[in-house]
Amino acid sequence: MSQVPVSLGSAPPTHRGPPVLSGLPPAASVLGSCLQPAPAQTPVTIVLTPPSPVVGGGVSLAPQPPPENLVLCSWHRSATADEKSRILSYNPATSPPQTPGPAHTGRETAGPSCALNIAGLTLSDTGNYTVQRVLHPHFAVRRETQPAKILPKPTVTPNQTQVLENGTFTLTCNSSPSVNTMLWLRDGASLVPSERLVLSPDNWTLTVLGVTRGDAGAYQCEVGNPVSTNRSEPSNVTVAYGPDSAQIDPPGPIALTLGSLLKLTCVADSVPAPSYRWLLNDTDTKETGSSLTFNLTTWAQQGTYECWTHNPVTGRTAWASVVVWVTGTGESPGWTLSAGAVAGIVIGSLAGAALVGVTNQDSWVLSWYREGSGV
Repeated sequence: MSQVPVSLGSAPPTHRGPPVLSGLPPAASVLGSCLQPAPAQTPVTIVLTPPSPVVGGGVSLAPQPPPENLVLCSWHRSATADEKSRILSYNPATSPPQTPGPAHTGRETAGPSCALNIAGLTLSDTGNYTVQRVLHPHFAVRRETQPAKILPKPTVTPNQTQVLENGTFTLTCNSSPSVNTMLWLRDGASLVPSERLVLSPDNWTLTVLGVTRGDAGAYQCEVGNPVSTNRSEPSNVTVAYGPDSAQIDPPGPIALTLGSLLKLTCVADSVPAPSYRWLLNDTDTKETGSSLTFNLTTWAQQGTYECWTHNPVTGRTAWASVVVWVTGTGESPGWTLSAGAVAGIVIGSLAGAALVGVTNQDSWVLSWYREGSGV
């Protein structure tokens, strides 16, 4: 009795079936033994269809090339052909041709040429599979072992990242060592290495340099081997930036009558959202929201309104201002003016002249002064 190791490789030139597994570790080799020496044995490989089965799907493991003189074959869920690991035996000359073994789960069936079909794949189907075949006329017994490892879901660390614009961040994919391929994705689209997107030699680590706002998103790694493919849960990357500027809506100057509703909204593009502070004539109003809304009830509410925004992560601050004029009848400290008088004061203020209002019971006197002299 002799053993002849044969490494897995490409399919024979006449093969037209699905892609043949290659480049597998030594455990995936095909061992041949026979009842008498057979040095001219044909190399045997195991072809998986589909090449990358997934949990919940199905897979077919078919020895290639198909035997022309098959008498009996048996499949085992292990690296050895012991009886406890036998899934089933297949004898094309009997009816039914399939005989379940101790390791049969009810999801396995045998097909022509001793193919093993497994339906409803689960993680428990991961492992080594051995097929033992008895062939005529030499009664050669071949044993082929194929690792069919369904990869577990990989993980990306850290699972959440906040990075400053123009900064750098690094993500690492963690998975089984039996991975053959590794792919990085952002928002479901595969990433191509560049001067800014740098991969480690083994692809397990992704480093992004000179981070831009477009680099924000959900990052995943996808791993695969000849048997399965699996993708990680997203790792969310947030890019902190701004505010570069601020503006107040509506823009000024704004003229409203007493009793009118004043609503100002401060707009600033910033991540994370900035804090807000409102000032009136350089005095803090204690308002901290992005909007300022109230009814104009006194003349003291006119003037220059400023909105100050601040991003605590980037340390950046931006501000904007708007001028609000009050027209109409209303209360002013110590005196009362009609609408016409108010209009005169507003016009005079805009012209740069000093205005003095004097009350005298039911009448009022409006005097104009320029550089200390009456006009």
